[in-house]
Amino acid sequence: MGRILRYDDNGEITNDVSDKTHYIRSESQNKFLKKREEAQTQFAEFNDDAGKFVWSYPAKIQKLIKSNDFTKSDLTMIFYLSTYVNGTGYLSYNNQLKIDKAGLQKVLGIGRNLFNKFFNKLVNYQIISTSGEWFKWNKNFNFYGSTKGVAKPTELVRSYVYQIRELYEAKDEKGKRKYSAISLYPVFALVPYLHKSTNIVCKNPEVKNIEEINYYSLLEIAELLDLKDSKKMSSALSSIQLAEQSVFRKIEIKNEKYLQMNPRIVFDNLELSHF
Repeated sequence: MGRILRYDDNGEITNDVSDKTHYIRSESQNKFLKKREEAQTQFAEFNDDAGKFVWSYPAKIQKLIKSNDFTKSDLTMIFYLSTYVNGTGYLSYNNQLKIDKAGLQKVLGIGRNLFNKFFNKLVNYQIISTSGEWFKWNKNFNFYGSTKGVAKPTELVRSYVYQIRELYEAKDEKGKRKYSAISLYPVFALVPYLHKSTNIVCKNPEVKNIEEINYYSLLEIAELLDLKDSKKMSSALSSIQLAEQSVFRKIEIKNEKYLQMNPRIVFDNLELSHF
């Protein structure tokens, strides 16, 4: 057993304790631990403010984006429907009553023909499975609750339920939908490209050192999303608002402009950035 000795100014031993119960921390270690504790507190406060969330897999989102079978509107509706997943994996209302097929169409607010095409895609791709007249959501795409035994948190992002619904359901002064499903597509299509601690759209979201981030330019983002005009895209994204805050904001670094997503929509790291 080792000993940890402390001395006073006269060189006299003031403490003699076991290294099994005590250890010495450097000033840099103290600062690191303090910063982490502050980040954890900040993140807890953030989650309390942002509210309920479901877990989403960025890698699975990428596959849907690259599939020729799903449209831009489809991806938005998939993200929206995933906010209705309950703790047992069923699609349900806030009161936990399960949603039947007619209810799904009503929730989505789309016509019968469009709904039937979309519904068939969900079934064919096994995003949902039928259970009597109810529907279970494939937990390999999204799920609600503990990650234990399901997936590593590093493989996931938090998709905040009420904020996503607010965007999808927003109405203008005339009572019509404020944002089309197509216009909201970039919000969800860019999730796999969000840097883990800054929510900046980039090519290497896993990198920890901010100086090593390989940003996507606005032109590259337009190409990534299969949108022709980067200026129109940038203007359109800047116009999407959530609680009087922009969903995206432009950041200029070395005379280049990049995009950062508001973490109150999708986020997955303790190190919150100011938006």
